[in-house]
Amino acid sequence: PFLAAFGMVPLGLLLTAALAAGVWSGNEQRNLGEDEYEASDLAFSMGLSTLESMYNVSLHSPLGDTNCDPTRSEPCSAIVILAGLLGGKSEDTNCPYDGLKPSQCNFMCGVMTNIMYHTKLLKQGIPGHQIDLVVMHDENIPDDALTFIRKQGARTLKLDDSVKRQTCRGVIESDPTHNKKLSADVCETPQFRGELFRRREIVFVQIFKLAALTLHDYDMVTHVDVDQYVVQPAKLAEDLSYFHSNPKLTLLAHGGAKAPINAGHWVAKPDIELTRIWLEDLTAGYSASQGYQNAGLITPKMLEGINGGWSNANINGSSSWEFVGANRDQGLMFHMFVVKCADLGICDGVDTSHLVDGVVHFGGEGKPWKVGVCQDEGVEESLHKLNAIFDKIISPPTGDDFVDSYCTPILKQNRAECGMHPEEA
Repeated sequence: PFLAAFGMVPLGLLLTAALAAGVWSGNEQRNLGEDEYEASDLAFSMGLSTLESMYNVSLHSPLGDTNCDPTRSEPCSAIVILAGLLGGKSEDTNCPYDGLKPSQCNFMCGVMTNIMYHTKLLKQGIPGHQIDLVVMHDENIPDDALTFIRKQGARTLKLDDSVKRQTCRGVIESDPTHNKKLSADVCETPQFRGELFRRREIVFVQIFKLAALTLHDYDMVTHVDVDQYVVQPAKLAEDLSYFHSNPKLTLLAHGGAKAPINAGHWVAKPDIELTRIWLEDLTAGYSASQGYQNAGLITPKMLEGINGGWSNANINGSSSWEFVGANRDQGLMFHMFVVKCADLGICDGVDTSHLVDGVVHFGGEGKPWKVGVCQDEGVEESLHKLNAIFDKIISPPTGDDFVDSYCTPILKQNRAECGMHPEEA
């Protein structure tokens, strides 16, 4: 209805009109009066409704109580994590969540561990900031898990399968030769399951990280992967304060060693136009030679100001879009925040030099919740981090069957086995 009222008016003009009407503008939100705040929130919501109609997707609002009070002067931010499962049901599992495959069940242990750790951290407070934990999830996360997550004090944001389907259509359209095993029928299958797709073609879950840009209740969002923990909250506060005090910034992130931008931990400003670019990218699709929306080869000009091992190595020549994560989160972020925003002149700044972090990352196979992690070859490199985190993530009984009967015993067993090794590798 909103879209029909404007006929064939270009989307850019619609969004410009929404901005003029008072769309939430990140760092300025806390300076608005109550009436202005409500008007700006409504305008952003109208913009999202327009995008839903344009791209045939559903975009939801978070559920659960917020810790933020809009009458207070401190900025309101969200630590955002993504919990997504892509796969069918399994009969051969002992998972308390009925039907999850063993690998999915173990991943859910990682999700719950991360949530309990960060909700406890936020209850202690971070001076100068109001912060929520928002768990973005796809439709495969069990309802019991979502109920428990909200009881812990986190909010949940449902990420609709319609976005996965639109992504699937874009993949077929953009590179039909490479993706010849996909078909339109597969995209529309009633159960959108991972076994229908080859992992190297597309990862349908990681594209959801950018849904954090729809969270217009917040001045800033800071994403952390499920295997990352904020262990130095003062440094997180420093990152948020730096971003908040530089209103021209659009993204604060690390330059990647294997990609222009690392998509694990970053700070950004929710934005309706960036949300539009995200959906436009998914609809247009990706090809290894031309990138998203046929952007063409990555040129030295695109990499100006992007500091990191990959960018530094490629600054002197043109490159194809074949870096790690190019067809999903890391490629999306590079195209959205660097390439597309520069073309449109809507993004004021990407900073890859000032993220001080305060986050510990358990990359590769060395996850604290992986069964028998300290029996793995090469674990010595992660021992110090593992032994330092176990006591912080093992919780007393929660009353939740999954956490108490499945997850906690794995963590305790891993702590015992890791403690048999010298702590300093």
